[in-house]
Amino acid sequence: MHALDWLRDAVRQPVRPLYAVFGSDHYLIRESIGAIVRSAFPGADDEPAISRFGAQAKLADVLDELFTLPFFGKRRLVVVDEADPFVTRYRKELEAYTEKPSTTGLLVLQVKQWTASTNLAKRVEKMGLAIECNPLPEKQAAKLTSWLSQYAKSRCGVQLDSPAANLLVELVGPEIGILAAEIEKLSVYVGEAKKIERADVSRMVGAGRVETIWKVLDTAAIGQSGAALELLDDLLASGEAPVGLLAAMSFSLLKIHHAGHLRRARIPLEEACRTAGIYPGAVARTGEQHAHLGPRRVDSLPATLLRADLDLKGGSSAEPRVVLERLVAALSLPRSD
Repeated sequence: MHALDWLRDAVRQPVRPLYAVFGSDHYLIRESIGAIVRSAFPGADDEPAISRFGAQAKLADVLDELFTLPFFGKRRLVVVDEADPFVTRYRKELEAYTEKPSTTGLLVLQVKQWTASTNLAKRVEKMGLAIECNPLPEKQAAKLTSWLSQYAKSRCGVQLDSPAANLLVELVGPEIGILAAEIEKLSVYVGEAKKIERADVSRMVGAGRVETIWKVLDTAAIGQSGAALELLDDLLASGEAPVGLLAAMSFSLLKIHHAGHLRRARIPLEEACRTAGIYPGAVARTGEQHAHLGPRRVDSLPATLLRADLDLKGGSSAEPRVVLERLVAALSLPRSD
């Protein structure tokens, strides 16, 4: 189960004797363990019985805590942080523990790697729960924007409309912790209006930076190279880092690629754009960009972006500005297929 699904439904999930919280997103890890605590100790008036161990924990100490009856309440929670070496050392013993876990102690293993094909993972799947805390892939952007809307409502008491959520993800990227912080900042900004709209995101998150990047792409991908290069120059002159600009441009261009790939499978433009996570207001412009670029360039966008990324990171002697200008110029050329 991905952490966003867990966080949405944690209060309705049964309490499990063992949880594996795995992945690289520190915000999701923290929030997931917090949700486990709230699930295990709902409405607890007393301090929950929680013990935490580190990577060098000894199994005997962890088991002692798990099988020690809590003084107050019904449960005791034991968390092993950075538990990859702990799991490696005691894999067989942990497999045996899954056969007869503590009836009052809950074990949380927080690890970076969790391989679903191992015996331990299979046993946890049957009697516990594995919670994935990795960033969502681009194709699941809809799940991220849905979670953002729920977060805005439940945590901040504001409504986040879909265009605003889409723009926020475009601007910030799939960094969930940063997105949550931006929602909290925006909720203060809108105040009594209790609604975050697209204009609020554009105004407060990056001061319209993403809008300018979009204009670079819009103008380049319909053949207006002069206007695109001028906008790019404005961004660079304002102090924008070339690597950051390429990352933001790539986020949008890969959606154009995704939509183009779907269209080649004879999926209608509007449906293809929706699946690719393109803002509904940009559907017509995406069609124009596909028409200008042509299928061959649309298909090669990932390779083109990878080459630019490598050039920016030392693969070329050209200055970063030149690398970006070449990319914009390549997008602006008339189609040849």
